[in-house]
Amino acid sequence: MKISLLLSFGLWGIFQSIQAEETGIIQDDILPVFLNIDPGENNKYTADYYHTKLASHSDPTNTFFCHIALSLRLAGGNIPKATQELIEAKTSFFNHDKLENYLHHLQLAEGILYTHLGKYERAAHLLEQAITGFEHLENPILMEVAKLSYVNTLSNWGRFDQGYLLMEELLQNRSYDLFQTREQYNRFEMALWNRKATLMTALTSVRGDSLNATRNILEFVIALARERKDEYAYYNNTGNLAYLHFLNREYEKMIPLALEDLGYSERRNNVESIGGLHTILADAYFNLNLKDSARYHLKKAEYYSKNLRNKFFHEVFVEVARQYYQQSGNLEEAFQSLNAQYAAINSIYKSIDQINFELSNAENSLSQAEERIERLDLKNRQNIIINWLLGLLVLSIGLLAIIFYRMHRNQRRFRSELERINQNLENEIERRTKEVVEQSEKIKAAAYHNSHRTRAPVARLLGLVDILNTEISSEREEIAEYIRQSAKEIDEVIIDMNEVLSNRPDK
Repeated sequence: MKISLLLSFGLWGIFQSIQAEETGIIQDDILPVFLNIDPGENNKYTADYYHTKLASHSDPTNTFFCHIALSLRLAGGNIPKATQELIEAKTSFFNHDKLENYLHHLQLAEGILYTHLGKYERAAHLLEQAITGFEHLENPILMEVAKLSYVNTLSNWGRFDQGYLLMEELLQNRSYDLFQTREQYNRFEMALWNRKATLMTALTSVRGDSLNATRNILEFVIALARERKDEYAYYNNTGNLAYLHFLNREYEKMIPLALEDLGYSERRNNVESIGGLHTILADAYFNLNLKDSARYHLKKAEYYSKNLRNKFFHEVFVEVARQYYQQSGNLEEAFQSLNAQYAAINSIYKSIDQINFELSNAENSLSQAEERIERLDLKNRQNIIINWLLGLLVLSIGLLAIIFYRMHRNQRRFRSELERINQNLENEIERRTKEVVEQSEKIKAAAYHNSHRTRAPVARLLGLVDILNTEISSEREEIAEYIRQSAKEIDEVIIDMNEVLSNRPDK
């Protein structure tokens, strides 16, 4: 029987194109685990499959997803190991920056594992974060997967109404546009209906109401699964419908469905489902007064009772065995059967205690790992800040070195240019000085020559004036005096000029 709310969603191989990884494990490999899909006859997506993937590829992305897959595959039977695998995934996540885009995958995996641990509040918080994260990343398909997991958590938490409302929202808002092919959309839609049918079966078994509505949903989903050749969804809901008929004491309707589901469970070697089905078949045949069939299924149920973990089936077995052996009168056989059953029940209670102990240890280990990882994460962030500061310091030093180098290079260039200009200026000054000296010499020579040439006529002029003074009248004497005075002034100018030329510094 498949009445657990941790049943698979019945998806297989959908979402093939979503976020394919470049090495080792691809998205098509991890989604079946997120959706708790039955490995199938080819044994793909089992724990061994992911162990092989983990051993064959060392890429951090592959390692991260393999640890997540192993954690979820082992969660149903080996909680300590599942917890350790999730711790490895978280450690890998915080140790590799390239995995930062997969935070919400990690939250989704943690939420599913915490649901197995029975820590529903923590699981719900993680799944809410994953849903919001995938929405921000515009990854609608993984967002829908996270919502499906959230429905499962709410149902196990006993919040059936909230889970049912979210389930209805998922069904109403499903969109073909999200998928590349009609086949992918059909598989996702099948998963939603399968989840709703399982949820309503649980609601009916707990509350005892909505029987007709649940029966109608189960019949619809069975027909849809048959049409779409979804074997798992078909038998999952066939078993659920058989269980519903059993609760309503509709044994004639229940038996064919239960036998059909029993054949599937035997092919899948699902021993717990086999034991549960034999138990309710024994009870049904006994109530129909078919003693031989009841005895056959009772013996089968007794054989598989050690694999049953559901208290309800043990109670059914004990009651049908008590009534059967009471009517048959075979007290020795009854004693042996009931004694074996009580031993099985006692073993189960011990197993439950051990499981609870393992769950507690797993929760403690996970909490300690989270604290340790948070400390490592804090240290990593501090190291990142320090590295950034060191990088900025090195960059600043490098920039200063470049600036100093360029300044030094420019200074050398400027000095060289200045020296060149100075040299050119000195050369120009020397040339100009030489020209000035040459010109000065020419002027000096010309002045000297002209002063001597000028002074002689002036001297003669003065002599003539003196002669005139002795022979001319007083009127002419006055004119001669003017001429003599002017000639004397010219003579003084020439003498002063000769003195200046004679006293030059470059002489």
